[in-house]
Amino acid sequence: MITEMPRRWDRIEDVVVVGSGGAALTAATLAHDGGASVVVVEKADMIGGTTAVSGGVVWLPCNPHMAAAGLEDSREDALAYIGRLAQGDVPDPELVEAFVDTAPEVLAYLEARTPVRMATVPDFPDYFFPFDVPGKKAAGRSVEPVPYPVARELPDWRDRLATRGTLMSLGAVTTLAEDFGANQEGLESELARREAEDIRTKGAALIAMLFRGLLDRGVETLLETPARDLVVVDEEVVGVRCEQAGRELLIGARRGVVLACGGYEWNREMVRAFVGYEVEPLTPPNNVGDGLVMAMQAGARLGNMSSYWGQPAMFDPTVSRDGELVPQFEWGRGEPGSLIVNRSARRFANEALPYNDFPKTFGDFDPTSQAYPNQAPAWMVFDQGVRESVQILSMLPDGPVPDWMPHAPTIRDLAGKIGLDPDALEATVERFNRDASEGRDPDFGRTEVGLMGPGQVRPVDRAPFYAVEIHPGTLGTNGGPRLDADGRVRSSRGGVVPGLYAAGNTAASAFARAYPGGGATLGNGLVFGFRAGRHAAAQPSRKLGE
Repeated sequence: MITEMPRRWDRIEDVVVVGSGGAALTAATLAHDGGASVVVVEKADMIGGTTAVSGGVVWLPCNPHMAAAGLEDSREDALAYIGRLAQGDVPDPELVEAFVDTAPEVLAYLEARTPVRMATVPDFPDYFFPFDVPGKKAAGRSVEPVPYPVARELPDWRDRLATRGTLMSLGAVTTLAEDFGANQEGLESELARREAEDIRTKGAALIAMLFRGLLDRGVETLLETPARDLVVVDEEVVGVRCEQAGRELLIGARRGVVLACGGYEWNREMVRAFVGYEVEPLTPPNNVGDGLVMAMQAGARLGNMSSYWGQPAMFDPTVSRDGELVPQFEWGRGEPGSLIVNRSARRFANEALPYNDFPKTFGDFDPTSQAYPNQAPAWMVFDQGVRESVQILSMLPDGPVPDWMPHAPTIRDLAGKIGLDPDALEATVERFNRDASEGRDPDFGRTEVGLMGPGQVRPVDRAPFYAVEIHPGTLGTNGGPRLDADGRVRSSRGGVVPGLYAAGNTAASAFARAYPGGGATLGNGLVFGFRAGRHAAAQPSRKLGE
């Protein structure tokens, strides 16, 4: 952290935005539209951050598309739903109200003032719709970007816009509605057209739309320009020290700095310190806590630090990056004819839990044994019925069994191949099968609630049997500086840190540990990026020694 006013700035703008994901580009858009001069600085050589490789879904209660589709929602329902899931654990309860009140405005504004266009995902419910939770909705709160023609609209930037890359789950050029839809007539030719014309979907489409809007506004984005330190003079943030092409670049900020540069999931030391156990990141490897470190040095008050957006992770030996295996989204969890066991060959959770919550069971502590019984890896055990009905990583239902997939004619033989106690695994499967044959799961209630195939169980009894490792994965951490309703970073000394804002995974989530529905990550990020950019632009301009 720099604590003296520089004698000379290399550049001075009203607002400096650090990061180029959805929260950052939204903040830059609102700051510009509020009359501020803006520059975006990005550490990577690609634009888009975690948003670009995501599914692109945005969870926005009471959004305008719901009303247009005849779907009902209300402020009261949204607040009741989030409140029940957060269990009173949110760092700042007023942020939940700010989120709900701003969510419809964000979508309406972006669609009216930028190239962003979204659509409702049909039959896509809140994640806790199967649970007894007030305020839940069967559909409408999750919206996704429509396909966007990048080659036509951004020909000079198409190679600098990140996309899904090595993640196998979901289609690279399909929408989520198409991934889940039953009617696929004509889809093959449409996907071929998108490939040929570089028409992108999901998070890549959202980033391309937002970035096109910034180009139309004349906002400059500096790639390969990591922010290293805040310039804090008399406890007020007045600029950022960046690096560019091996030299220092000092950028002054007359009105504010917005930190929206991802979480810390790739910083193993931070993960061990705050989360307490290893998690496998499914995000770009640049998220090492840069924004968090800068905020802490400026005296930020922190919240939600042990939390993350969870996702069970699997590894496929055929997919690597720079010589390292790349964690993949789960495949097949909750399928009838499958169960998940820990290293002791025992079930430890409802296999159909929402994906955000299941990984957190890996960190459970047993005070009786003074151990962490669910320490990774766990094993998903499944039978031939599952094998023939769903894809598991790169193993197709009608394809050969790859060499890397453990399989055996009996559960006992399978246990030996994956290093589990044969007696314990046999006993676990026998107990599960006995209950499943009666349509019950008295141990974990899988026949009653869940997201992944809720209520669907059957015995694991069709030989041969298979197993694949499951690890706790993450789509990003969601702890960091606590915010006020305008995205200003709260100070550990009370009040706020003047001139400093944060949004997205750089900040403490307004939902605490809860993940209300598909796109809650982006919904939280876009809303507080929106509020931060708007507020920063409205601040009086400070003289920085120009």
